[in-house]
Amino acid sequence: GIVYLDLGFDLHTLPTEYLPLTEIFARALLEMGTDKEDYVKLSQRIGKSTGGIYGNAVSTTVRGTKENVSKLFMRGKATMSQSHELLNILKDILLNTNFDNRERLKQIVLEEKSGLESSLIPSGHIYANQRVRAQFGGAGWVNDQMSGIGHLFALRELANDIDKKWPKVLKKFEDMRSALINSGSLICNVTLDAANWKTFMPHF
Repeated sequence: GIVYLDLGFDLHTLPTEYLPLTEIFARALLEMGTDKEDYVKLSQRIGKSTGGIYGNAVSTTVRGTKENVSKLFMRGKATMSQSHELLNILKDILLNTNFDNRERLKQIVLEEKSGLESSLIPSGHIYANQRVRAQFGGAGWVNDQMSGIGHLFALRELANDIDKKWPKVLKKFEDMRSALINSGSLICNVTLDAANWKTFMPHF
């Protein structure tokens, strides 16, 4: 009676210079609000109707090759009675997020930057390992850009650009949405009991 839903968007559709923005983009989808409701109302709607929705990026090397698979996952869960609303919320955030809120986006970026900087000393060995792996390219480089030192450098630049080059920043996020949110490169995973799947499938 509970549906677990994962939507995976192919990060290879993005220009490489946009990869460091992936985690911020995922947070923005959930924390910026849409053209129908501000981020407070959206957060309340998610909390009331679902067991949570979150986003995270994953990059890994394909076994036996040097190729990498890189995805941005949006994951959510809900009871069957709220499953239709889960789909409606995902549709709203994926297609109608309002990125044009400079102060809100800056707050998200500064929170992310502060969290990463505060973890540098206690987790320095992890970041050093990530940075070394990045020199070999592939998934190692992608992971550094999305969660390592490369990500930190990009966050610092982005925080500055929000103040001085806002139209450029806004265009980047709009471009990311246009490239990523594409059913042609989407993979989906649904975990649900067979009886309820028949009810859920048409809406899905």
